[in-house]
Amino acid sequence: MPATGLLRIILLATLALVLGAALGVEPCSPFEDGRVDAGLLQRMRQAAENGRLYRVDPVVSKVGFCVRHFPGQEFRGEFTNFVGGFMFPPLLGQQSQALLLIHTASLSSEQDDLLPLVAGHKFMDIGRYPDILFVGHTAHWETDLHGHIHGDLTLRGVTQPVTFEIIIRALEYGGGERPARIHLQGRSQVERSDFDMNSHRFFVSEIVRLCLDVELVHWK
Repeated sequence: MPATGLLRIILLATLALVLGAALGVEPCSPFEDGRVDAGLLQRMRQAAENGRLYRVDPVVSKVGFCVRHFPGQEFRGEFTNFVGGFMFPPLLGQQSQALLLIHTASLSSEQDDLLPLVAGHKFMDIGRYPDILFVGHTAHWETDLHGHIHGDLTLRGVTQPVTFEIIIRALEYGGGERPARIHLQGRSQVERSDFDMNSHRFFVSEIVRLCLDVELVHWK
């Protein structure tokens, strides 16, 4: 394994331990900055007591986006520093909720030549906006494994409604009623002009695709 790959694994493992310690104090503690409704946080904490709350495992999860640009190519960005949780409903058809906080300074890409532009003030502007917040407040389940979660995405200080299509599957059972580990795949898209990213309109697509491939660990 290359040294850079080994270093990244070590850093992510360290991050997971730090987040685990922070989250272990009380569920949803990283979101207590006033931007998330207190009632939603309380419902998620109640779900933790009832065994229905899962936290994102950042070591084995991927959070990123893709956008097409001239000449017929695609920029793929990925964040490596994020924390989140997902609340499953007691019964199919009842409310599910989700929280995801992404630290924008952790943006990485194999396309090093375009990374400064995407991270700069014309697009992500990570110097002024250090995080991205998604608050999923309602969900509709078509089946036990497939549904849509509706929420609000705050990016560059602008909040817009966003819906993720999600597919889940159990990865591991720990002997309890619910899976110990779950894989969640989420897909959505936004228009970058809705978040005041209006530069290079003739060279960069208006549509940005959002991609989540995360593993959720049962909160115990």
